[in-house]
Amino acid sequence: MEALQEFNLKTDDNLDVMIAASGEGLDKTMEYYREVFENPLGIYNQSLTKNINLLTNQLTITTPDSIFNTGYRWAMIGADRFYVNTPGIGKSLVAGYQTTDKGWDGGHRVNGRPGYAWYFGRDGEWSGLALLDEGDFDKVKNILETYQRFQDLNGKIYHELTTSGVVHYDAADATPLYLILAGRYLHYSGDVEFIRNNWDHIRKALDFCFSTDTDGDHLIENTLVGHGWEEGGGLFGTHSSLYLSSCWAEALEQSAFMAKAIGMEKEAEKYADESKTVCNIINTSFWNADSSYFFHGKFKDSTFMNEVSIMPGIPLYFNQIEKDKTVPVLERFAGNDFTANWGTRMVEEKNPMFDADGYHTGSVWPLFTGWTSLAEYRNGRPVQGYSHLMNNLLGYQNWGLGFVDEVLNGSEYKPSGVCRHQCWSETMVLQPAIEGMLGLNVDALANRIDLSPDFPANWDKVSVQNIRMGNQRIAMDYHKEKDKISFRFSLQPVAEDTIRKPLISLLPNYPVGCSVSRVMLNGKIYALEGINTSQQILFALKDTATVEIVQKGGIAVVPVVANPKPGDRPEGLRVISDKMNDQGYAVTLQGMSGQSYDFQVWTGENDISSVENAVIVSRQGNLTTIHIDFPPADRKYALKVVTIKQKTDDK
Repeated sequence: MEALQEFNLKTDDNLDVMIAASGEGLDKTMEYYREVFENPLGIYNQSLTKNINLLTNQLTITTPDSIFNTGYRWAMIGADRFYVNTPGIGKSLVAGYQTTDKGWDGGHRVNGRPGYAWYFGRDGEWSGLALLDEGDFDKVKNILETYQRFQDLNGKIYHELTTSGVVHYDAADATPLYLILAGRYLHYSGDVEFIRNNWDHIRKALDFCFSTDTDGDHLIENTLVGHGWEEGGGLFGTHSSLYLSSCWAEALEQSAFMAKAIGMEKEAEKYADESKTVCNIINTSFWNADSSYFFHGKFKDSTFMNEVSIMPGIPLYFNQIEKDKTVPVLERFAGNDFTANWGTRMVEEKNPMFDADGYHTGSVWPLFTGWTSLAEYRNGRPVQGYSHLMNNLLGYQNWGLGFVDEVLNGSEYKPSGVCRHQCWSETMVLQPAIEGMLGLNVDALANRIDLSPDFPANWDKVSVQNIRMGNQRIAMDYHKEKDKISFRFSLQPVAEDTIRKPLISLLPNYPVGCSVSRVMLNGKIYALEGINTSQQILFALKDTATVEIVQKGGIAVVPVVANPKPGDRPEGLRVISDKMNDQGYAVTLQGMSGQSYDFQVWTGENDISSVENAVIVSRQGNLTTIHIDFPPADRKYALKVVTIKQKTDDK
């Protein structure tokens, strides 16, 4: 049915359009319509109250950066809007919102689907991880139940489920990602009974995955099973992709955790051993020693696709990669070939298949950018991790205001995708901020919360509310002075009669060259001089606790945050690496040949005495602004190592 309505509006006129639709019959549809028509203020107040409750009860981060604070909260609200209850179907996350448009390069006049507003497997599973980080366990439980309700007889999890109940199963990654989400749910919630009661679904999903390894090489397969990530294009067509293999290794690890929790020790050992086997294959067979990078996938004849893609970010995030292999991969991620001023591409700009609008071959996805940020934080690259986190967060300022697009062009800052509002684009603001910048890891069964904060060096205070584990909530306040950092923790229980003193493991990120002279816990000495900066501070939290760390010296580059405007080009200053060597603090930077840039460095006790390959512009407090020139050259991008020396105590 088509109906064309025209309205002749004057400049000051307002037009409200109310649409009601339902699959529950005409009477129910009219009831919904009247509810809106007769009480629009009530609907507004209901929405306002819902958002206030969300921001009050879920994990929030408040920093000295008002733009970060606003963007983070927009991402919380934006992600929550994808949680949809369809009567007769279930409650889960839809993938994206956009206007109904013409079909996928087809001849039909109207596609009928508003963006990606169906329930998706992989989308809901990746996005569900961020809901766990926020502490929204009930929603994730409902999401898992919807996957299980529509699980195929062979154990496979759906790729797409329409809101009218049409379902199909043409993806290979949805099933291992379901296992990952179920395991993470147990980590955060401690809900052993849910796992026990639904073990048949978990076991069927595991059995299905094992059944797809038709050649016995320990890798689950894409062939005759479904796409893993790419659904077409030059990266498509491997027998077992690196991405899928990495998801499988993590699914096995989470399955081992779940099996052990319900007393299935033999199965837990089997899954844990198999996970180690797959991780070993990733680090050996998938590693291309000639290029110091990972192959994109394995073909059926046991050869490998030698294409450089962003997909090694997945095993890096899952902590599956040997440390000596992380450096060349992460330094490549940080450069301009992968990274634009608004995020990371699937393939490098210099790749022959690069297409700035290519869905899988050159466009920038906030999803990829979030994976990259998580990989960087997980592997000791917080400067780059924060830059990529902000690439995603700043998207709320453009186009679909308040929300983050699905896909962006790889050569010009403009949208390239189907959806102006995409679920995992929102959650890839939240997940890198919580798991990455806060370093949050939760194990409710062990009653333990790990925190490894990696805040930008120029932040002097941070407040975090509603870190949730099981039925407990914890707040953390951070304060930084020139020679001391302090943390204050407070326990905010939900149910008084079930409180157990949670074990807190705190491992802050210290500036390069910093030494710790004393650690105080609740006013008493925890450790004296000589404490290792990689040593955890471990304590049980009864009500409140204060940790004070007296430190000396240290230096750190401040993350470079691009704030692109629509139409901008992608090139900018990139911090490739930073480390201390015999000459001083060495910061490797990349920029456009013939361009100049400024960046900042934070110093603790000792000021900067000299800078090589750059010049000091200004000093203000602990921050020094440095100017760097990249001379004109034949190549598009140039590298420079800026060596910074600090004054010694006797000068």
